[in-house]
Amino acid sequence: MRHVSMYADQPSCIELHVQETVRIDQLHLTADGYIAAQHGALLAPGVTRVPLDQGIYHFRTLEDAQLRVIAGGVQVASTSTKDKDPLPSATNLDRAAAAVIGEAVASRGQGPCGRVPALRVVDATEGVL
Repeated sequence: MRHVSMYADQPSCIELHVQETVRIDQLHLTADGYIAAQHGALLAPGVTRVPLDQGIYHFRTLEDAQLRVIAGGVQVASTSTKDKDPLPSATNLDRAAAAVIGEAVASRGQGPCGRVPALRVVDATEGVL
């Protein structure tokens, strides 16, 4: 399983190409820490444009995916369940915030074994990142 965290520093638009149904969550800061809430409808397999307000977002995928930044400013951090450090590594978040976010989006139970899905991130104006 691949965990993908996105930080939009301004209203933005991404294009997500996935091979499965995907749920994007937006993380909201509360007095008790970050809470994940579904952002928009579930994404069907294929290519979908997703508008993002400023904020932190997260999704998981079991299959390869491609994320293309169409407009705005989006930073992407990605980990797999096989990575040693499952915390998001966005440069604008400190380690304490990353730990809280990691807990909010952590998988529960065992994921499937086998191949780790790939994530390709493309910037519409700069090419492959």
